[in-house]
Amino acid sequence: MQWGLVGLLFWWGIASAQESEVDSDSDPSTTESPETNEEEADEEIIVYGKREVDRRRRILDAELENSGYRQGKRKGDKVVYRPETVWHPSVIVYDSGWVDLRKTPPRFEPWIGGHPDNKWRYLSCIPPFGLMCIRASGWLITKRRAQHSKTAVVDNHIETIQYWQESVIGMATQERLDVQLPDELDLLWRHEALSSEEKTEQIVHLWHSRTCTPEGRAAAGVIADFLAFEVHPESSIPSVTLTWMSDNNPCEHPLPNIP
Repeated sequence: MQWGLVGLLFWWGIASAQESEVDSDSDPSTTESPETNEEEADEEIIVYGKREVDRRRRILDAELENSGYRQGKRKGDKVVYRPETVWHPSVIVYDSGWVDLRKTPPRFEPWIGGHPDNKWRYLSCIPPFGLMCIRASGWLITKRRAQHSKTAVVDNHIETIQYWQESVIGMATQERLDVQLPDELDLLWRHEALSSEEKTEQIVHLWHSRTCTPEGRAAAGVIADFLAFEVHPESSIPSVTLTWMSDNNPCEHPLPNIP
């Protein structure tokens, strides 16, 4: 009987401890859900300078060269990386952030070894050995093998490519917010063919059409500041317009702070 009472007290203590742990885990004041953390992280816009973009680009260049690609050659707004293995795809990196993979074209290079800068090696390409200097194996492989090679390149370098692309997008976004958008707003407001009411209406429409993203909210903030500091001193904004902006703001964009 004594052992039964002790066992009952023991199991009651375990059950109480489990209930307290469940209550603690379910308390919203002590635990944040993963969704909340992700939403807070999405509110941030990371600003990248040109130095950071160049640094990440050098990391991508070094990784490609270390994985069997020759030093890239610039052609206009892109850099082309040719592989040492002819049937591997060429990697084309555009300054805009786009990366393309294409079949490597045939090469004409000496069939004997030596330093690539040694032009005397091309003496081995004179007839009757000229055909030995043409390497077209990249054009002779099957589509399946070519696709497999492209997939391998993407899998091996996707993280580094995205790491560089993020900085390109971030710098472009900042350029849009700091220079391009203010210039467009100023050009619109100085348009002589439109009345003040028409220009204000177009600016408000531009504010309302911004997306529900961190970038969209940042752009809406720039437009709201333009309404407050550029439009308002020259022309008063109708109260009905301000009321409409407040009532039609599903994305909770910043509103113009006009006294």
